Amino acid sequence: MADKDPNAYQDVDEDDEGADLQPTYQLGPLSGEKFMQHEVREVLKEVMNGKLKDMQYDDSKVKQMSLDISDEAKTKIRALGYKRYKIIIQTVMGQVKDQGAYVTSRCLWDVQKDNYASYWFKNDSLFCVCMVFGLYLE
Repeated sequence: MADKDPNAYQDVDEDDEGADLQPTYQLGPLSGEKFMQHEVREVLKEVMNGKLKDMQYDDSKVKQMSLDISDEAKTKIRALGYKRYKIIIQTVMGQVKDQGAYVTSRCLWDVQKDNYASYWFKNDSLFCVCMVFGLYLE
């Protein structure tokens, strides 16, 4: 008896009412798992106000502070349950010196599944803009 080729076509009876096979992959977020802009914005507000409220601008500390803000925000956002989302955080900090600043971003994504949130903080010494992008992984 010859071994069966696993790649060989197998004849299937069309009237066979066998098991209903469903795909094992998920094409969209389940209800309650969708990236919610207002929830993420509240996390950013809490983290940034907590860390920056009394801080004075110091260029030697800005790099570490922006990393700390990003890391803490990412940990708290992950705790919200966005399991199938890639979370990308961009934090920009600068000194307030009577100048203007524009922070923009541009993304190519699925408007039904992906989203973003941002929060802007300013005191008399520094400003900080934090943007969080939630990209759904299929």
